Amino acid sequence: MGDHGRLGRAQRTAAVAAALATALLGSAACGDDSGGGGRASGPLKVWVRGADDSATAYRKVFAGFTARTGVKVDLFMTLTDFETKLNAAAAAHDLPDVVINDAAQLGAMKKQGIITEVDKSSITGRDKVGAVAWKSVQDIEGRTYGVPFSAQANVLLVRTDWLKKVGMPAPKTWDDLENVARAFTTRDPDGNGKNDTYGLAVPGSTQRGYIAWNWSSFLFEAGGDFLKPTGSGAYTSAVASPEAVEAADFYKGLFCEDKAVQPGALNHVTNDSNKAFQTGVAGMYLTGPYAYAVSDATEVKGKYTAVAPPAGPQGGAALAEGTSIYSMAGSKRAADFKKFAEYMISAKAQTTGMTGVKAATIVRLPVNQDVDTASTRAGDPRWKVAQQVYDDNAHYEPVNVPDWQAYRTAAAEALNKLVSGCGDSKKALSALDGRFRELLGKQGIAG
Repeated sequence: MGDHGRLGRAQRTAAVAAALATALLGSAACGDDSGGGGRASGPLKVWVRGADDSATAYRKVFAGFTARTGVKVDLFMTLTDFETKLNAAAAAHDLPDVVINDAAQLGAMKKQGIITEVDKSSITGRDKVGAVAWKSVQDIEGRTYGVPFSAQANVLLVRTDWLKKVGMPAPKTWDDLENVARAFTTRDPDGNGKNDTYGLAVPGSTQRGYIAWNWSSFLFEAGGDFLKPTGSGAYTSAVASPEAVEAADFYKGLFCEDKAVQPGALNHVTNDSNKAFQTGVAGMYLTGPYAYAVSDATEVKGKYTAVAPPAGPQGGAALAEGTSIYSMAGSKRAADFKKFAEYMISAKAQTTGMTGVKAATIVRLPVNQDVDTASTRAGDPRWKVAQQVYDDNAHYEPVNVPDWQAYRTAAAEALNKLVSGCGDSKKALSALDGRFRELLGKQGIAG
């Protein structure tokens, strides 16, 4: 969860936004030329979910687009209140022309009616983008509703100096992970003579579904999933499977038996877990490769490495995410959107997004397969690991489900309650399964 805040929107605004988007689409169909989305000329209005140095990085990429096409870009960027402002823009019939947002927002924005279908066959350079990335912008019926811009898969950050102190290698399996986490918790790896270190930094809050996000790689490694497609645009719940229960039991054990997770983890969001790793409270951290830049700006620079997430019972798997480009409802800039998308997936734009601003890697892994990650990143072996993990073990959440955030929130609440009370995983996931089935039924996609 980096600048783009890969964990969804505030659910309380979803129903209102859907109604507002319906009104927006109605006015657009009647030829309403008012609002930013209705302008046929002038700067292309692009909104991005992000903050801080990311704005500088995007402006560098956009400068290249303007130089190539002559089309100027009007950038608006915010992070914590992005969805609120987007909903307000829908209410005012003033959506931007383009939104760059998390791949996980696909289903929600499609349900709201604020994004439009993309003719993938018309996008020059589409063959340079990998099939896995293209799948992340497809709805449950296989139609394309965006263009991928950046990809990533979670990796495990590990303190190498702590490994040396406890005499252990980086973990490769769940058993290894548990053993290293226990050693980091009990064997004073920082050598200060105090009992103040922990094995794993975890963002365990229910806020925006953080703990479900963190657990998902374990779920996939066990061979489980949140939902399973049944065909014809339908899904069934998979969250109470034996594989899911096994993943929940292992995860719970890190909290309840090994006590290897940082204090306060169940109230922590990523900023808190970042700090726990960066200040030497915890020695391992399962997160995205965007954490390299922020960690290198702290005291742990040069003291950690990145490895593939340890393999579970069914082998390796890692939560995959991405950033996508969406064409917004009511915009009259279809031709410029096509030019914009084509430039954003070009090797030049992808490279600039990776290296233009060191503190803001807005392209984590390139979606353009002609761009070599390792050489572009000046030979940093951590990025080679990140690319290999994505290539071999990427596993996206079912982001094309309408309002995926509702499922993630429900899963987070169940997991947080499970590990805080050290309860029964099978019972907790059985109850969650009922909630998932209820949501599927309400959305009309139960298979």
